[in-house]
Amino acid sequence: MSGPLAPEAPLSETPLSAPIGATSRGPAAGLPGSYLVLETTNTCSLACVHCSVSEAGHPHHARTGFLPLPTADAVFADLRAVGARFDTLVLFWLGEPLVHPAFGPIYQAALRTASAGVFKKVELHTNATHLTAEKVRVALNLAPVPQVWHLSLDAATRETYRRVKGADRFGAVEANVLGFLDAKAARGARWPRPVFQFIVSENNAREVATFRARWEAACRARGLPVRSAAQHVPPGEDAVVFFRQLDCPTPEEQARQNTVFRRVMAAEGLPLPREDRSPTALGAENAGVCAAFWKSPVIGWDGTVTTCTRDNRFQNALGNVADTPFSTLWWGPEMAERRRRVARVDYAGLSVCASCFIPRSANASDITTDEIEAHG
Repeated sequence: MSGPLAPEAPLSETPLSAPIGATSRGPAAGLPGSYLVLETTNTCSLACVHCSVSEAGHPHHARTGFLPLPTADAVFADLRAVGARFDTLVLFWLGEPLVHPAFGPIYQAALRTASAGVFKKVELHTNATHLTAEKVRVALNLAPVPQVWHLSLDAATRETYRRVKGADRFGAVEANVLGFLDAKAARGARWPRPVFQFIVSENNAREVATFRARWEAACRARGLPVRSAAQHVPPGEDAVVFFRQLDCPTPEEQARQNTVFRRVMAAEGLPLPREDRSPTALGAENAGVCAAFWKSPVIGWDGTVTTCTRDNRFQNALGNVADTPFSTLWWGPEMAERRRRVARVDYAGLSVCASCFIPRSANASDITTDEIEAHG
């Protein structure tokens, strides 16, 4: 089951100034914790058990393809034109971004857009199967923009890797990641910040300590500062061995996996910034205001826009950027009406939201009344 991306701790930098003529409402509001998800492809080289790629017949993968470079350029141009502000651009959703034939140009365009003030940070999630020397050259750039690359590994042994990731790529992936670290250390590159990601579940919990020791040692051997963290990636530039909860399709399963997560993190002495707040009963009504309607728009590889990474069937789709600019869809009248209703905890007509427990979970971004008022 694919759920929200684990939010990182809010950036501590001074907020970027708004463009001339912009107000504190709408695109230039720059809400803390906001992120735009841009799916470059839904094609993947693996089939992880916790991802919809492994679900036979899932509609998100009925067709596969790549976000056209002109579409990405048009989205970025639109964001610059309206003075949009997001904390983070996430170049990932339900596919492996490094398999995109135009990955380099898209990534460079993203960095230029961030340098123009639209994003404070660019984040990428990769399973590292295609982290070739060519992709490493793209990664180790001279752009001043903060960049974070999540290396989604999830295992410390070949057997567990095969079980969790759906393919036997363990040796090749480890070699790719070590090559990336070698190049980063040799060049003294500031960015990207490597995050060694491990999604904890019943499938791999026994390997947490081994995984932590493995990647902490790999960084220290190359003179790269590193620390371990749970639930949220802390601010900074050092490498992070990062453990997060598994996102589940039901509150009951989520509660069970969260129990596993809390137990293992306690054994590792890694504190949790916040406790899970999701209900344990099935069919619980969504009784919270979901920040996704303000803070985390998603653009699929085919240009479809929706409100949340949990909506991987596009049940809340707003339209397509091939027909309507993203800014019109996200800050236009239809979305404004949805926000007014969600602010009253009214999810009528939003079927994927009505029973969602994520707004009360540790993986959710919060939104305050003041932020809702400021954003309009």
